[in-house]
Formats: sequence, C-alpha cells, structure tokens
Amino acid sequence: MTVAQPRFLVVEDHPEVAQNNCDWLQRLEAQARCIKLETPEQALDWLTLETADLVVVDLLFGQTSGEQSAEPGLDLLRRIFEQYPSLNVMVYSSEPLLLAPLVERISNHAGGFAAVNKMERRTLFLEGARSALNGELRVPKELRRMTRLTERELEVLVLLCKDCLTDQAIADRLHVSKKTAQNYVQRLKEKLDVDLIDENSTNSRVAVCMEGVRRKLLLF
Repeated sequence: MTVAQPRFLVVEDHPEVAQNNCDWLQRLEAQARCIKLETPEQALDWLTLETADLVVVDLLFGQTSGEQSAEPGLDLLRRIFEQYPSLNVMVYSSEPLLLAPLVERISNHAGGFAAVNKMERRTLFLEGARSALNGELRVPKELRRMTRLTERELEVLVLLCKDCLTDQAIADRLHVSKKTAQNYVQRLKEKLDVDLIDENSTNSRVAVCMEGVRRKLLLF
C-alpha cells in the first residue's frame, strides 16, 4: 500500500527563513513535500485546494510601509481555527506572546498547536513541530495560565483524578484511541502549567490533580 507523502506548509515572507524551515522539517520526514508561501492570503487560497499535515506560520509580515505587522498572521490563525479546526499548526515567531488575543481559540483548537520562539535554540523548532504533528499543545509559559480547559478536558480531569483511570481506561470510557486520551492528559499538563511531562510519571498526574483542586476545577 502506498503511504501518503506528508505535506508541510510554511508561511513566511523571508525566503531564506522559509527554506531553512523546510530543511529542518525534512529532518522529521525526509520524503515530505514542503510548500513555501509568502503571504497569509496565499496560504488560505492553497488550503481551499489541498490539505497539510502541518502549517508553520510566522506572526510578523512586512507591510507596504516597510514596517511589520502581526495582524495578517493573527488573522490567518483565526481563519484556520474557524475553517480547519483539526489542522496541526505551529507558530514560529520572534514574538510568540502576540498570540495572547487568540488564547481562547488556541485552547479550543482540536488539532495540534505549538508556539516556538525564533530566539530560542533551533532544536526547539523540531520539538514544536513534532508536538503539533502528534496533536499536542505546546505554548510559552507566559500564555499557559491564560488558556482554559475545554469541557472534554474537564471530563478527563475528573476521570484522571477522581476515578484514577489509566490512559487506556480513559480511552475506553470515552470511546477514543489511547493516543487521543494521552493527548488530553498532555493538554491538561500544559494548560495547568505542570512541567513534568513524562506520560508514565505518577508525580506529574498528582501535580495535575493538585493544580486542578487549587484552581477549584475539582471538588472532592
């Protein structure tokens, strides 16, 4: 059976940065097709015709005035959240905190989402891309406390903390795959700002529950 060729869409108005992003993405998947587009408008047009496994977006785009603006990038993200709720997205920007107005939409997005600062080491680019492709949520620490739990995540929090269920048991209870259940747990850790991310760590689960109680998300 032929395996579909992964497609990565890079939206970046600096050609050398776009090419560099593609080169790094192909470290994840050597056979991937990487499409480079310079404007959010081009990206939206492309998405009406094709699908992508991951969209990598910069927030700042040059304007005719010579200045840079975050509004085109933020508007692209708003459109993606509205029209493609399961699309995996990574924001790669020197100013990821510009995402603050979109935190609620990010919280509710069903696809993977990661935000990585261009000023950080380049290996974080790969880590963020991998997380987004896996359907996980990764956002800067400064944005985590702005995020809110979805109804499903609150349900998982109860199953995890009150019923003490394993990932597989949560999956069985919710009629989802084990990977989906693990992603729910990972998102709880991210949104509750619990940095212990080992999926098999009892301590991280206890920390999630303690934070849930502290925020009055759980009542015993």
